[in-house]
Amino acid sequence: MTTMIGSDEASRLLGISKPTLYAYVSRGLIDRQTAVDGRTSLYPRDQIEELAGRGRSKPPVERPSIDVRIGSSITLLDDTRLRYRGHDVAELARTTSFERVAELLWTGALPDAEPTWRVDRDGLERCVDVVRAADGSGVDALTLSAVALAAHDDGVGTGADAARALLSIAPTVLGGPRGGSTAARVTKAYVRRPAPELVAAIDGALVLLADHELATSTLAVRVACSVRTRAFSALGAGLAAVGGPLHSGASAETAELIARAESDGASATVASYLDAGRMLPGFGHSVYRRGDPRFAPLLDAIRAVPGAGPTTDAVDGVVAEAGRRLAHLPNVDLALGALLHAGGLPHTAPLFAVARIAGWGAHYDEEAAERPVRFRGLTRLR
Repeated sequence: MTTMIGSDEASRLLGISKPTLYAYVSRGLIDRQTAVDGRTSLYPRDQIEELAGRGRSKPPVERPSIDVRIGSSITLLDDTRLRYRGHDVAELARTTSFERVAELLWTGALPDAEPTWRVDRDGLERCVDVVRAADGSGVDALTLSAVALAAHDDGVGTGADAARALLSIAPTVLGGPRGGSTAARVTKAYVRRPAPELVAAIDGALVLLADHELATSTLAVRVACSVRTRAFSALGAGLAAVGGPLHSGASAETAELIARAESDGASATVASYLDAGRMLPGFGHSVYRRGDPRFAPLLDAIRAVPGAGPTTDAVDGVVAEAGRRLAHLPNVDLALGALLHAGGLPHTAPLFAVARIAGWGAHYDEEAAERPVRFRGLTRLR
């Protein structure tokens, strides 16, 4: 994601006056964008630094990412919408439970009735024992559970079977009760008597986060499946990837941002990030250039949670202040951090990982129908 800077900083880095900066823009040497407030001019830092450094020899820069493109019928996203099996995800989050959406991902059809996921009591006890012995929590507890289930996997089940089994166990492994919806059980792992509105907001978050095309963790699941790794082990690969701070860890950063905005004010908090040259967490997206379609429905659900007013006020303040200084719009990580903070959940609660297990099950089964060992990496000497 490109970091944008204001005219003062751009002029300083180039060692030129503002009129000269504007002349560079008119000559096409530098791009200019308008901040969300519709007034402030912003400039790409990488272009400014490149222009400032012309004349100095530099080694060739490698591409920042390695793109993998495959065909899939599970999830479709573009710059404005996200759809699971043709269903708009924002609408699903408002009207449909996580369990029904998971079945939609796995089967391609939205069930009319609420699904009942059977809990394998022997498997649950094994997972609880393993997690307790390792003193695991959060994503680590889920990863340990996947490994424990894989040890007794006969290899005949599908990705949907494995995801369904792991999701039926996961809330209890995290400390929740054995009965109830996934959202209620996960919430009760951290909040003793949650308001129904909080459970509903968490259910919506699970729906919104259940899949997102070929994210890094999803690619890990598909690569594991391509060599015919058993389903629970492939889910474990996804959990190992999602446990990285650059994947599901963004919500912890945004929760901290919101907590600071509540105590110090939005303006001072945003300034403390941007003036220090730090990225402001929870803003911008490589695909959703016109706004993350998951942000608004999740924030709307949070507004209904009793006592969430200070949190949503802080979010509104951060969004408004960022709009004066950034060309990026808020993404779902900002809303997820707000949910964790407003709901009194630990900032590291693995809502993202629980939700994504559903999508991984679907991707495992889709990959199992493809030619095996189709992912192959190449290296070059450097």
